[in-house]
Amino acid sequence: MNKIKKLSLVFLFILVSNIKVFAGSGFELMLNVPLGASFGIFQGTITTTTIPTYPSTTVSGSVGTSIGFDSGVQAQVGYMLDFGGFAISLLGDLGYSYDSYRFSLSGSSRGMYLHSFQIGAIPKFNFGTWALGIGGGVKIPFAGTYGFDDSSYTYDFKSSEYDPPIIGYVKLTIDQYFYINDFLAIGLGAYIGYDIGLQSKTEDARVDSFDIGIQLGFKFGPRPGY
Repeated sequence: MNKIKKLSLVFLFILVSNIKVFAGSGFELMLNVPLGASFGIFQGTITTTTIPTYPSTTVSGSVGTSIGFDSGVQAQVGYMLDFGGFAISLLGDLGYSYDSYRFSLSGSSRGMYLHSFQIGAIPKFNFGTWALGIGGGVKIPFAGTYGFDDSSYTYDFKSSEYDPPIIGYVKLTIDQYFYINDFLAIGLGAYIGYDIGLQSKTEDARVDSFDIGIQLGFKFGPRPGY
């Protein structure tokens, strides 16, 4: 009987301790708008045809980097575990992404401009009002164009020349949150990332991108340490 009482007291102590430790834990929702620059990185071998393939054109020559523009709307949703001043957020990374994958070929500007669904995960480590995130996932294009100097051509996803027709990505984010109250904050941050571009079915070629920019948004959820 004494053993049962002791075990019950130990269990009660652990339960109370956990309630105190995770008192500030709870559901989180973050809405972000990223704005940034992308630097196209050609991967593979230049031949008489290479990606992007433009109607009635062939290409050859030296390859260089060209700068493009990225934007989108992201929803990061999940749960925060609060340890008192420090917290870990386990978040899904969902949304819409507009990305450009540009490179230059013998002085001629070329690129792909894609609208994609974004699906991934991004755990975040919260230190007071600061949060560091490391994540990744895939982007699934649903519309886009090729750009060739001043001309553009619609991308035909029904007869895709890319396999698989998805883009892998990784990113690192850092944000600071300015709390309006204990459950609502305005976020201001920055990010760097890398996209693994669409791989051609017929050519050893793709265009990756290195991305850097800022992001603005809102956070709905408990303040760490609250």
